[in-house]
Amino acid sequence: MTIVSGVTKLSAALALGLAGLAAPALAKAPSICVVHNSADHPSITALAKGMTDEAAIFGAEVTTFDPALDPVKQVSMIEDCVARKADVVVVNAVDPAAVVPAIRKAKEAGVPVLMQNADTNEEGHAFTESFIGSQSYDQGYAVGQMIAKALDNTGKVVVITGKPGQTDTVNRTAGMEAAFKDAAAQIEVLAVQPADWSKDKALTVMQDLLTRHPDISAVFGQDDPMALGALEAVKANGREKEIKVFGVNGNKEACDAIKAGEMYGTALQLSYLVGVYTVRAAYDLTNGRLVPDKILAPTAPVTPETIDDWASQCW
Repeated sequence: MTIVSGVTKLSAALALGLAGLAAPALAKAPSICVVHNSADHPSITALAKGMTDEAAIFGAEVTTFDPALDPVKQVSMIEDCVARKADVVVVNAVDPAAVVPAIRKAKEAGVPVLMQNADTNEEGHAFTESFIGSQSYDQGYAVGQMIAKALDNTGKVVVITGKPGQTDTVNRTAGMEAAFKDAAAQIEVLAVQPADWSKDKALTVMQDLLTRHPDISAVFGQDDPMALGALEAVKANGREKEIKVFGVNGNKEACDAIKAGEMYGTALQLSYLVGVYTVRAAYDLTNGRLVPDKILAPTAPVTPETIDDWASQCW
């Protein structure tokens, strides 16, 4: 993979079809324009690998833009994808509302839009063909279940979130709260503070939370890098035996920490599969086929008890 002027270009082999299935002789290989929310995240690396591998099967060309969590840049990049006459545009929303005007323009130009991992809002759904990814609500719910079980339904929790207002931030918090409610857990959420998907910011936030809340039982970092940043703060304060740390993603560093008994759990996000499913959906759309409104990759709770079952899927 090479990067030129901020754009990553993937050139795939000229082979068509799913493994074990022959593609129609006249099927078109799609040109896919992907606008991530940020390429600076391990989950995107795994997702991109899935797209690259599947693109090689379909003969697809994938061009990727990285707005680095800037919603204004993302809108401009989506418009650039349309101007490039891509067959399909794939968007991982920085802001679910901010992308709506751009994906509306894509729809009006006859370019189908797939949302990937971070969805648009209800208004935006009128201009998209499908959402492909893990359900962030389900991830939050899985973490909530793990926390409730680990604390025997009683304790005090702090939450370190991604960027305020983003789909994953909102849904992971809501999922966690729903799991507590369904378990009839007596768990108090002491604080919910953003760290903007940054490990370094999460470390600083957690240091502050430890000072303000001496009775923390668990921390939910809404992705593994933030959870690992929180873990560093917990260890620096000598409280790793008191405070259980949970994350989302299933990256290798987090899985290693779970294996070592330092981190208690993560909701495994099968990002590679999301990449695979995205290319398949783009291929179908390009060739006039319908795709489901939602194409979901499963979420798996990974704890010290289950880490050996899932370690091979950590990325």
